[in-house]
Amino acid sequence: MTIIEPGDLVTLKGLKNQKEKPIGIIKRKWSNTRYEIMWLNEKLSLRFALDNYVHPQKLEVISRAN
Repeated sequence: MTIIEPGDLVTLKGLKNQKEKPIGIIKRKWSNTRYEIMWLNEKLSLRFALDNYVHPQKLEVISRAN
């Protein structure tokens, strides 16, 4: 499991073959099991019915902040 830190760009796991996928920035670690995310493309996040608090096992890191 990769370590996710605030500022990382993330997307949902399993969407490799999708042309459009939701992309978000990690704002902070909310609890031991959730991260708070700001979704960059809100229309896609609404279509995928995403919440602002997501479990880290559902996320895939696109780019690191540091």
